[in-house]
Amino acid sequence: MTLMYLKQKKFYEAAASGPAHRAASRCPLAQQRNCPTRRYNNAWRSICRSDSLNIRNQGGYEQELAASASPLDGAELPLGAGNPLIPVLVSDDDASESRVAAAAATPQPTIKVTGELRRKAWALSSVLKVFVSRVDPNYAQPWQMCPQRTGTGSAFVLDTNKRTILTNSHVVSNATAVYVRRPGAAKKFKAEIICDGKVCDLALLTVRDDAFWAAELRGLEFVDVPELQSPIAVAGYPVGGDNISVTKGIVSRIALVRYSATARLLSIQIDAAINPGNSGGPAFADLEGGKVAGVAFSKNVSSSTDNIGYVIPHRVVKHFLEDAEAYGMYRGVPSPGFLTQDLENPAQRAYLKMHEGTSGVLVVKTDPLSAAHGAVQKDDVILDVDGVPIADDGTVEFREDERLEFTYIIRAKHIDEHIHLKLLRDGQELCVGYPLKAKDHLVPVLDAVDAVPSYLIVGGLVFAPLSSPFLEMVFGGGGGRRSRRADIPVPVLAALNQNKVRKGQQVVLLVQVLAHEINHGYRYSVVPCESFNGRRLHSLRHLVDLVDNCDQPFLNFGLEGGRLITLRTAEVRGAGPQILATNAISSDRSPDMLLPKPEDEDWDAAGEWDVVSAQADGGLGAIGDSDLDG
Repeated sequence: MTLMYLKQKKFYEAAASGPAHRAASRCPLAQQRNCPTRRYNNAWRSICRSDSLNIRNQGGYEQELAASASPLDGAELPLGAGNPLIPVLVSDDDASESRVAAAAATPQPTIKVTGELRRKAWALSSVLKVFVSRVDPNYAQPWQMCPQRTGTGSAFVLDTNKRTILTNSHVVSNATAVYVRRPGAAKKFKAEIICDGKVCDLALLTVRDDAFWAAELRGLEFVDVPELQSPIAVAGYPVGGDNISVTKGIVSRIALVRYSATARLLSIQIDAAINPGNSGGPAFADLEGGKVAGVAFSKNVSSSTDNIGYVIPHRVVKHFLEDAEAYGMYRGVPSPGFLTQDLENPAQRAYLKMHEGTSGVLVVKTDPLSAAHGAVQKDDVILDVDGVPIADDGTVEFREDERLEFTYIIRAKHIDEHIHLKLLRDGQELCVGYPLKAKDHLVPVLDAVDAVPSYLIVGGLVFAPLSSPFLEMVFGGGGGRRSRRADIPVPVLAALNQNKVRKGQQVVLLVQVLAHEINHGYRYSVVPCESFNGRRLHSLRHLVDLVDNCDQPFLNFGLEGGRLITLRTAEVRGAGPQILATNAISSDRSPDMLLPKPEDEDWDAAGEWDVVSAQADGGLGAIGDSDLDG
């Protein structure tokens, strides 16, 4: 027996004049579509597009047949020759009229078209491929940009009324052109970034072209954090092909994960495959219903791990969208303003006069520029946050059998919202509250958020502020480069975990020396510059001001460790244009260094402070994941 479709000539000849044709003509669907017998197969193909019929015939055969569900949903159709849309089982040599008549006369089981795959198809039709051209800043040589690169990612329709599309920030970061394409389509549509949230790695796009929205698109709906072991399906456009891809897995864990170089935020860990190109695509909790648990954004690439991917949950997305709606921009997540340690040791708890049954964490440092400074003091014990008790290991209850770090409660709030803490200070309980602010990092962490590629060139000496993007470009392992993070100088590492004590304060680095006879003998690179002509430096702009207004015959740059670079003022000013021309540099400073001094920066205020000393605030022993990050 072989499966013969209606297009086979022998069957057509028998069916055109036999009972099968008469049975088919009575089918409401055949009448509706005006399908003569000779066109049955064309009707079949026109319907076999976007849905699924799960069919089991009398002989036990199973097939998954694609069909348009619009005219079929809820209809009951016979299986066999009585149904013009379903092939029948006949032999190659007995497709006679009597055989067909017997098949048509035999009572046939019926199927009900549910449209299961059609519902899946509408959700997937809202998943878009993103095409990006980008030019990144060059923090290692800040007078120029990196070469243009192209890449792809994923996105999905969020709201058709507002015409918004959601993706990851890192997908469209530093983009010069962004285009999106619907699944199965050939045309790309120009998209615009309307809100970029680098801290939470989310970005909001829109398409101005009405033709894009004329297609049948629906916004996908979010659901709250799913339970452990809940099924998850990640849709997007990973490497390996051009069409949409769907991978399935389960929810493995709920945890706080570092999204970028800044705060640790709520995340869903899954075991479904996430690969380059999946970023920005939806992770479906219910694919058929179009319910989204979150946005795929990263994977653990450690050689010792397998199948660990991360999804941005609805709670973080909602935080981002609320800021975008209220302010037209993302203001970030607040910082606690203090650093804590666990209190699991009984002796330490007794020393701090903690009563039996109480629990909390010890404050070891506060951020001088935060609102917490003054409200919270060193050696305070924080007992609860907004009425939620903190355990001695620094966690709070999230759901049954699940706990998270207490900072989750703080970072779930918006900038300028108030936080209320119950403290134990010298054995006495008290309550304090203060408005939350974003962390003002001494070492900027994100390009275009708090970091810009600034520079100053003096006699071939290239100065720039220390930043995480600079370290990543010079010492990182991105782009196939071997990681050299172990080569970062110790004083530079020590600065990463210190706080600003003044507004606008920066760590100024001597990045490199552009060789010229006036700077012969100086071969320093990536060394903190602490002073100029005996004046301690506050920032790179402070150094610009001191150099421009110097009327002394020598320029003395004091480096970390007591080292000194001395240049003649007249030679520096005479050789400056030649050094710039030799290295094809258009200006001796970045555009932001041409701006006037900010009014809120006081370079001459009294007070002792140190920005690079490894002994300050615990030095290297404090380096690591810090609750001061924000």
